[in-house]
Amino acid sequence: MNISKSQLNDIMKTYLEKPAQTENRAHIKAKETKKDEVVLSEDALKFAKLVKEASKAEDIRAEKVNELKSKINSGTYNIDGKLIADKIIEEASAEKLI
Repeated sequence: MNISKSQLNDIMKTYLEKPAQTENRAHIKAKETKKDEVVLSEDALKFAKLVKEASKAEDIRAEKVNELKSKINSGTYNIDGKLIADKIIEEASAEKLI
């Protein structure tokens, strides 16, 4: 079988033109393809917002600390010994249970 020069040129022309068409098709197809998507429920979004706000909150309540400091400095802060004793007993009992 003999292939003429004109046939060879036609074949080469076809292969040289195809990559451009293939790239265009691939580009169009890429635009059409859907991508993965994550959708969160309203409850999840609210929870995330609350967690974020809670993490911003300070662990120390400054107004409570200032109130106690002023009471201690003025001598008006009184400690109830019975409440302290009850708390010590409660914590000791809880440790035995663990």
